[in-house]
Amino acid sequence: MKALIYQYWDGPEKEGNLAGVELMKAYADKIGAKHVYEKDANFRTDLGSYSSSYGMFKPIYEYGDYDYVMYADCDVVPRDNCDENIFEFLGDHDVGICEEPNAPSARKKYTIGGGINNKNDEAWVDLVERKWNVTMPRTLDGLPKVYNSGMVLWSRAGMEKAREKLVDFAKYVNLVSVFKLPPFYTCDQHYIHAMLEVCGFNWKLMPYKWNSSVHYDPGVKQQPRPVIDLRKDNCNFVHIQLNGADNLDRNTIHRIVNQPVKDWNL
Repeated sequence: MKALIYQYWDGPEKEGNLAGVELMKAYADKIGAKHVYEKDANFRTDLGSYSSSYGMFKPIYEYGDYDYVMYADCDVVPRDNCDENIFEFLGDHDVGICEEPNAPSARKKYTIGGGINNKNDEAWVDLVERKWNVTMPRTLDGLPKVYNSGMVLWSRAGMEKAREKLVDFAKYVNLVSVFKLPPFYTCDQHYIHAMLEVCGFNWKLMPYKWNSSVHYDPGVKQQPRPVIDLRKDNCNFVHIQLNGADNLDRNTIHRIVNQPVKDWNL
């Protein structure tokens, strides 16, 4: 099995992200996969404020000769005790991605960042369903599901299908912009979420242990902000979605990934 883990960073490098890359490379070495990190990949620069996020699609076009390719954000970090080989989980599926199980209800209660909320999620879903005649997945409570593009796994067949069927990035961004949704809805995460259905991928919901989040409570602004820790005992990768984590040193990143919140000493 020929497997690759791809990461990139556009712009000035930060200590926390470089620590994540170092730890991901160690994981790649452990499971016998090739690791590629690109500084200033600049895959696309013409897609608005979230142009850089589309770099996650670069390996589809440059590493299609691999059996499997995993893209990972630099803040998705393996735990020390992760000995499982992620490439054994996709099987004959085209794409693997993890859900953000708490995001739909959080967006129902709060507006996060620049207009990320349930109202805009619903508007985005309505736009995608009307434009491409698909049905987007919902939770048992009827809320739009959220998938996280910080870790996406591709098979060779999936990459081939992606090259053939993905909607032009610029056309998608322009469509979302015309309907005046917040810029976040033009980013790679919503794009790949839509394309899973639009392109008819044979996609797989990966176990959450491959992209488990730690993030601040969006309902609390005063310091110190409580941390919502969604890791379980079997967690393999930790997505460090903490404001300012890019600037943390390697030892702190390692502690966040491998220790309980009470021992972080941030």
